[in-house]
Amino acid sequence: MAGIAIGALARPKALALISLAVISFVAPLAERWGTGRVDPFSSYGLAEMALSLVILFWWYHLDKAEHAYPAGKLMNAGVLVLAVVALPVYFIRSRGWQRGTRTIALALVFLGLTLVLGEAGERLGAWLDRGGGVIAARDAASGAASRPGARGAGRRHRRSAAR
Repeated sequence: MAGIAIGALARPKALALISLAVISFVAPLAERWGTGRVDPFSSYGLAEMALSLVILFWWYHLDKAEHAYPAGKLMNAGVLVLAVVALPVYFIRSRGWQRGTRTIALALVFLGLTLVLGEAGERLGAWLDRGGGVIAARDAASGAASRPGARGAGRRHRRSAAR
């Protein structure tokens, strides 16, 4: 019976990892495309971090059940607060030294993949934006550029008058 439960848990774990990868790509893409820049402490960055933390904890919870690891409150809190320290400890304690070390290596590869995906998302967002073209078009469509106090309104006139 336990084999059935473990097999059923394999798909949600993969879904959690895929979700983390997708968030790592889409969040910087949306932020760069929408705002023209990427800031880790912007509302986009904080939302990405919170969502990623929830998904990471979901993956950890599924993995604990799969390995029948009785984690205490300190381990659970550690994964939420300082995952970079707590997850390697969890991997070693739940799998032993050999498999735990391999899992840490795989986790580092996955971390590298998410960083590459984040960079790719940011570059794609910059390409889609093409120097602010989307933002300028959106402002023009909403009439923001035609208002006298709007950002960028009258810049050409001021520059030519200053010369």
